[in-house]
Amino acid sequence: MIHPTEPADIRLIASDMDGTLLDADGAVPANFWPLLERILAAGILFSPASGRQYQTLQAVFGDRDGLVYIAENGTNVVRDGVSIARQPVVGSIIAPIVGWVRAQAAAGADLGIVVCGARSAYIERTDEDFVAQVRPYYAALTTVDDVTVAADGDDVLKLAIFDAGRAETRTGPAVLALDLPADVVISGSNWVDIMRPGANKGQALIHLQQHLGISRDQTMAFGDFLNDAEMLDAAWHSYAVANAHPSIRARARHQAPSNLDEGVITSILAALPALAPA
Repeated sequence: MIHPTEPADIRLIASDMDGTLLDADGAVPANFWPLLERILAAGILFSPASGRQYQTLQAVFGDRDGLVYIAENGTNVVRDGVSIARQPVVGSIIAPIVGWVRAQAAAGADLGIVVCGARSAYIERTDEDFVAQVRPYYAALTTVDDVTVAADGDDVLKLAIFDAGRAETRTGPAVLALDLPADVVISGSNWVDIMRPGANKGQALIHLQQHLGISRDQTMAFGDFLNDAEMLDAAWHSYAVANAHPSIRARARHQAPSNLDEGVITSILAALPALAPA
């Protein structure tokens, strides 16, 4: 089904960013900003739901009333500048994963690791090719000599491994094979995220629904990649954009046009025609 035919009583809209809401240049489409103002004016909450850190999302969307951030793939939920749910990784996994990445890089693999703290993200690989891949996702970014030492002073929300092109076929399976107390999710063609068991965007959305007194039936969610799967399950009005991973298209109840065709905007207006400009 491309668009729902039943009347929608939506109180919360959650959308992934990269590949879903953002355009080909990684920017929020200009047409979204006036729609967001109408969404918030209608008393509907909007949640950017992303693997990006909170500081990065907040820099894009600001401090508008009615925004709730699902950051770091669901390990940090922030409302009015305060974390209302935070799920750091099991500390014992940090050293083994960092050590594995270092060993693979030393053997010639194009890998790098980001230790994602609540206050900052930390990297020890400093070449511009890698930093350019990291910078769009982490506005608060600190270069250190040893990311495991930096992690001691912060809540580590996730570990993100950059793999130039083989995240799903190489790094994801290899990290799973380490058999650590963590969930491993492919969050993009070049990224593998490692988090606390059970932490994901879906659990974050459920926590947010409970916190706000909003039901699954009153929730709309948009996604495109594997790290969006549980979030789509948590929303009755679930949409996969046309460019989504095949398993995500199969999982969602509705299909939206691609991010290049402003699928989030189009689908919100189709489900909630009262939000169309006068």
